Amino acid sequence: MKDAPRQTEKARSRDPERTKGQIMQGALQEFAASGYHGAKIEDIARAASCNARLIYHYYGNKEQLYLAALERIYSQIRKEERALNLDTLAPKHAVQALVEFTFDFFDTNPVFGKITRNENLLGGRYISKTSAIREMSRPLLTKIGVVLERGYVEGVFTQRADPLHLYVTIVALSAHHLNSAHTLSATFGQDLTDPAWRAERRKHAVSFVLHALGATESRIG
Repeated sequence: MKDAPRQTEKARSRDPERTKGQIMQGALQEFAASGYHGAKIEDIARAASCNARLIYHYYGNKEQLYLAALERIYSQIRKEERALNLDTLAPKHAVQALVEFTFDFFDTNPVFGKITRNENLLGGRYISKTSAIREMSRPLLTKIGVVLERGYVEGVFTQRADPLHLYVTIVALSAHHLNSAHTLSATFGQDLTDPAWRAERRKHAVSFVLHALGATESRIG
């Protein structure tokens, strides 16, 4: 019986990718729940069902693990955005697909929202240390820019828009009601966590963005 933990560690050492994946999942949960400063390596190890030594072995230190976690959550959203194939869609449908995807991503990925909120509270101190997130994000703005220009040239959109301004607007429409759900619900007496309300909010977000681009009702439908 005393050899069981040692055998478990040996088994982990033979499957490093699985172990790293478990550590990352534990790290994401802990960083989301406690923020960078509140998260502890011991708690991450416990969540990953591994020895803390393995965390230091694979990731070096807490900061490097946190940076890897940031890169992981951003690589996820960027990968799913690429899968939308915006450049193959008609301009209106491309914008609608991007708004709906972003809205749904924030709604169903609370870890992403919590970690990015915590990083904002830190003034973006750690995300600014990784160039990988900037590099993986640039193609998105390029694709949005192509879609917007194509829509304007084709007459689908009557207003030109800066890709970054538009994307920030989409994120705001997708995230603010989540970030402030408790205070807004109490202030206005409407439960912003109600699925029916969120479904209406999703429709509003799509309509708002398309109207901002100058798409008329006939063009939106």
